[in-house]
Formats: sequence, C-alpha cells, structure tokens
Amino acid sequence: MKTTEQGIRYIELTEEEPALDIPAMVKRAKTAYKPFNFKDKIELLIFYNERKDFSHTIFTEYGIMDNEFDGKKAVHHPFGVKSIIGIELSGDETIPLIAFVIGQAIEHFKQNMDIRRHAEWQELANSDSYQCWETYFCQVHSSVIRYGLEGSADLFLRSLPFVLAKKEESFSPPYITATFRHVIHTLSELYALRQAGETGQADDHMKTISELTGPSFTEIYGKLYTELAEYLETLGIKYNEVHDFAIFTAIEQRKNEFAALYGPSAQ
Repeated sequence: MKTTEQGIRYIELTEEEPALDIPAMVKRAKTAYKPFNFKDKIELLIFYNERKDFSHTIFTEYGIMDNEFDGKKAVHHPFGVKSIIGIELSGDETIPLIAFVIGQAIEHFKQNMDIRRHAEWQELANSDSYQCWETYFCQVHSSVIRYGLEGSADLFLRSLPFVLAKKEESFSPPYITATFRHVIHTLSELYALRQAGETGQADDHMKTISELTGPSFTEIYGKLYTELAEYLETLGIKYNEVHDFAIFTAIEQRKNEFAALYGPSAQ
C-alpha cells in the first residue's frame, strides 16, 4: 500500500516498467479543483491495466460487486461517506481520467451532506438530472486538465455533429437519455474551451451546431450552458455546501424541451 503526497492511499495492479509516478499524476489531476481534503474522502485509489483485476480486488477486500463489462475506464464506488476509485492506466488519458473520478468523489461527499439535511434528496440522488449535473461537474474539470496537457478539450463536441445529423432519432424516447448526456458532455467542453480563451474554437462549434439544428435548439442549448456554468461558478464549487434543487429542475426542463423539439409530437 502506497500513499500520495496528501496521504491518499493507492495500489497499482500493474507491472509497468519503468514504474509510473502515480503521486505526480494525482497531484496534477487535483489542480483542476479548488483545495479539498481528499484524504478524508477517498478510501483507496486503484490503478490497473485490466478491469477484472480491479473488480477482483474490491470484491476480495470490500465485498463490492463491480460491473467489469460497463466499459468505463474510471470507476467510482461509494464506500460509506468515502469513495473507492479505479483508474485504468491509459497513457496521456490517465490524468484526465483521474480528474473526472475525483469529481465523483467530491459529489459523493456532497450527496451525503444533502441526504442528512434534506430527506427528499434520497430520491433525487438517483435521478437522471442529478447524474447529468455530476457528469457536467466531472467533465468540466477533466476537460480543463486535458486541455492543459494536450491543448485539446473537444472530444464530445467533435462527435456531436454525427448525433445531430440524425436528431429526430437521437432525441426520440429510446435515445433521449443517452443523447442528453452527450449534450451535457459537450457543454462541459465548451466551458473548458472558453475558460482557456479558445473563443474562436468554441464559436466554430456553436456555428456547426446551429447549422445542423436551428434557432430553437440553439436557444435551449445556450440557456442550459448558461444555467450550468453559473451554477458551477457559484454553489457548484462550494464542496462543503448542499445543492440547490433548482438546478436539477432546470436540467430536467431542458431535457424535456429537447425531446419536445424533435419528438413524435413535433413531426
């Protein structure tokens, strides 16, 4: 068992040669976030090459069942108020993956405060609107790190035109949840680009989105961007404060507006 400079415990289920500097990677990923005592929130970081090794380890050590076939390269499992985290060692992608899953640990900690203070949060914590907020929060910070390393933070934005090319299908009931999650990812990347001063690149993406959709879609997309960005910059970065439920209502409203725009009744 090893520890990072902040005392976070980690293990490596790998045989990498030469050995990777895990503490340096974690330290770099943490720079995306405001100062936070991760030691008290993270039970264990597990780095692996094969997901089955991670799954076996957490079942043996903690009795936790892991869906090793979900395709995720960064995995978060609640452990009381703490988090057990798995990260696949994936070259240059590893540090952004760490940044993403650290965000999940922060949100898990925040959830526990919300549950204690608001009984209604128990149901909301499992809602799609909350999952979308968590995705946004984690992806923003992951994209900021990726941009700092590679100068690239628009993986989802570049693939969005393929989704929008079949928008009537993409926003239909069977696919709306997955499509909306993709949209959330793009809004995260758009925020990261603008934060990095890449306004021209961000504007180019917006132009493409507008051309593939129209004024109604662009208006909803812009409203959701503003709502999420404003929440992130206020209560979203106050890790020791409970959430304001209004943001989840807003997310659900925008999702319904997208569905109504291209759903069967709009035909």
